[in-house]
Amino acid sequence: MSDEPQAIRSLLLFKLGDQRFALQLDAVERVIRAVAVTPVPELPPQILGLINVAGRLVPVFSLRSCLNLPDRPVGVLDQFILVRTRWFQVALVVDEVLDLSDVTSGEQVDLAEALPEGETRVAGLVKIDGDVILIYDLETLLRPEERELIRRAMAVEKDREALQ
Repeated sequence: MSDEPQAIRSLLLFKLGDQRFALQLDAVERVIRAVAVTPVPELPPQILGLINVAGRLVPVFSLRSCLNLPDRPVGVLDQFILVRTRWFQVALVVDEVLDLSDVTSGEQVDLAEALPEGETRVAGLVKIDGDVILIYDLETLLRPEERELIRRAMAVEKDREALQ
């Protein structure tokens, strides 16, 4: 067994349906209660629309459609996790934010070891309290074509606000 210290990674745990998932905490800006979402035409189904956060337009992303979970409208008890990708800020709709958890690199499984090669939105797996939890990779969460649609929708909404 190695005596080398293992890197500690802080995760934000959240729930969708009966399943727990995680994001790396360093990508999370904050968690807010769900608010009304302004729908924008021609967005993919996983992009529910836009919200205004401190004067900035933020796209709202539903992980449910990515994970093939039953779709449902955003509810008053839902929460938005505001995260920062290298392109823009995104609000992820989740049923409930659960907790913070620190895991060591030894507790995490890299997906390249666990799954065949291919495009994935998940960065790894970790086992916490007996559950296997998927850790989402924010840089691959949105596909390039989805990012472009979001950029266009945000530009249209900014133009509309400027005209009012």
